[in-house]
Amino acid sequence: MAPRYREGAALSDRDEALSLIDELVLLAREGGASRIEVQTEAFSVAVSVDAVAVPAPRVAAARSSQPAAPATKRVHAGAVGIFSAAREWSRGDAVKGGVVLGAIQSLGHMAEVTAPADGKIAEVLVTGGAPVEYGQALFVIEAQ
Repeated sequence: MAPRYREGAALSDRDEALSLIDELVLLAREGGASRIEVQTEAFSVAVSVDAVAVPAPRVAAARSSQPAAPATKRVHAGAVGIFSAAREWSRGDAVKGGVVLGAIQSLGHMAEVTAPADGKIAEVLVTGGAPVEYGQALFVIEAQ
């Protein structure tokens, strides 16, 4: 990845590292990412970018002849550990907001996973007994 602001200039190792960081920040902002990590044998770099509010483009409802897609919400893991489902969930199961979908066991602690809203389960992304990472999507709820 060549730096955009010093094309053709000889760069020191420090300048190359700073240039890489600048490029990663630019890439994260343009791509909508909040964090980018790069790791090689020689170094590793992680860049986090704060979310910037961008006004949503206005779209006229009359343009779309298709019905609006139902709003969905993802349920994410709040901890790293082993996921245990409260019961065997499947697509189409009705859920109420706040109902316990399962728990994540981590270092002897059980962190409950709850439904964010009333609706039905659109997707089950993990099964009971599966290891999960922090922030990993577990379920997709189709809000009603």
